[in-house]
Amino acid sequence: MLAVFLSIFLDLVGFGIILPLLPFYAEHYGATAFMVTWLATGFSVFQLIFSAIWGRISDRFGRRPVFLLCLAVSAGAYLWTGLAESFAVLILARCVSGIASGKISVAQAIIADITTPENRAKGMGMVGAAFGLGFTLGPAIGGLLVGNDPLNPDFQTPMFVASGLSVIGLILAFFTVKESLSDEDKLTARSQTKRPMKEQLQAIFSVPVIAWFIGSFFIVSFVFSQVETLFPLWTERNYGWTAKDLGYCFAYIGVILVIVQGRLIGPFTNWVGEQKALLVGLALLTAGLFMVASAAFHFSIFLVAITLLSLGIAILNPTQSALISLTASKSQQGSTLGLAATFSGLGRVFGPLWGGAFFDFVDYDLPLIIGGVITLVFLCLIYRALSAHPSVRKSKQQP
Repeated sequence: MLAVFLSIFLDLVGFGIILPLLPFYAEHYGATAFMVTWLATGFSVFQLIFSAIWGRISDRFGRRPVFLLCLAVSAGAYLWTGLAESFAVLILARCVSGIASGKISVAQAIIADITTPENRAKGMGMVGAAFGLGFTLGPAIGGLLVGNDPLNPDFQTPMFVASGLSVIGLILAFFTVKESLSDEDKLTARSQTKRPMKEQLQAIFSVPVIAWFIGSFFIVSFVFSQVETLFPLWTERNYGWTAKDLGYCFAYIGVILVIVQGRLIGPFTNWVGEQKALLVGLALLTAGLFMVASAAFHFSIFLVAITLLSLGIAILNPTQSALISLTASKSQQGSTLGLAATFSGLGRVFGPLWGGAFFDFVDYDLPLIIGGVITLVFLCLIYRALSAHPSVRKSKQQP
């Protein structure tokens, strides 16, 4: 688990370096706010296509080779981003990054292979903690590397550093990450993946509640991807923030993610259970979305709103993955987590486009308000559905 954590961490520091800079990098090439969302959409389309593919391949042939391949592609994508000389090339580089994003679902599958049901959420929290540390260190590093001149920012150096960190993560993974699937598990998965796709999906959805868990990936990604993509431009217009200011804000978000996912998520899910943790995360996300929309001229409200959003996402990410892995059969861990990542990617395709259109042509805050309404409705629906089902963890422990 430590080997996977360190490899993912180094790659995600690179992700944290470039993410706050991308909207400003795109504007450097004349992109509008709506065009900036194309970067997220391009990434998400290829994430959508490849997440399930990588999951199925890792079930059949092993986690390690797929994990290493995704890390290598990720390093190349960051390098290409730094070498981009036009907005079109920047989009293509982000599409390649989307292909490489399958490393997250594969890392989650590795953790699902090696953890007990009682420790599953805590294990998934390790990946979340890697995200948090990446968001803590990455934006701060990117803010330093971009330079102090807002009129002549250095966008290339941060991208090259991100690529170098991914290469180091790849080398570390090559020598330390071991295969987590036995030969017997691979043979079982191969026999199942030879079945028609309809039968495979029927097997995945044979437990009705899993559809709600996968649906939560779509809803959370749809509403939060707008914030993630448009947040730099929203703060620029409302507070006059630069890339460096944004880096400090992302570092604050990262600290919350690290604390919650690295230390608190295990005890919290053991206390309330994964299903209730999911509901708490959705409630915090809903409150944060509504509060951000009312925070344009009240910075104190903005700080509270960002804290609630960060807490919600910090709880949701490992809890969602834990619920999926606890519900799926062992031979379909990669496929089911990949399918969930596919729905997450689908949300990331439509969320930024929808939010960007409202941001540019209607009102800055309307995507946040509508996102809050969507999350609130889904929270009510999934609460009603989960009330009819026993604890997933208990049901998995039964013979």
